[in-house]
Amino acid sequence: MSGFKGDSFWEKIRELMMSEVFLYLFFGVCTTVINIVTFQLFCSLIGFHALVSNVIAWIFSVVFAYITNRIFVFRSREHSVSGIIREAGSFVGARIFSLLVDELIIWLMVEVMGSIAVERLIAEILNCSQKDAKSLFAKICSNIVVVILNYVLSKLIIFRKRGVIHHGQSV
Repeated sequence: MSGFKGDSFWEKIRELMMSEVFLYLFFGVCTTVINIVTFQLFCSLIGFHALVSNVIAWIFSVVFAYITNRIFVFRSREHSVSGIIREAGSFVGARIFSLLVDELIIWLMVEVMGSIAVERLIAEILNCSQKDAKSLFAKICSNIVVVILNYVLSKLIIFRKRGVIHHGQSV
């Protein structure tokens, strides 16, 4: 239906869906689902401590996130072995930093803070223990902070386009 005003609407929708931010959010949601499901599996079903479960979930989600960020989100043009190693090393290093932030938030919310009404509500809705609800709520809260932190680190450091001018300076 070329020539109709609707063409520009659908083109804008396509552009939005292919935009870096949309793709980051889409794959970020997928990564978060992998992270939370793995966390819950090891925390609730297997019985590992929340902090140990978080590290295991982190490993699964970092592998998924690196692959999707490299290929689909930031469309890395790095193809040399040394460049990919640098890129992957930077990605894992940044994710280790965000893991430490994640662990701190979970520790504070699970071990230091008292119980709050939201946790009781989650326990009732999911028909789970207060402890499991508290861990899940802490994980969800920490993921919000970590997703934002990871985007900033990926955009500005890991997958930045070499030679592109930012604020009057080449990088």
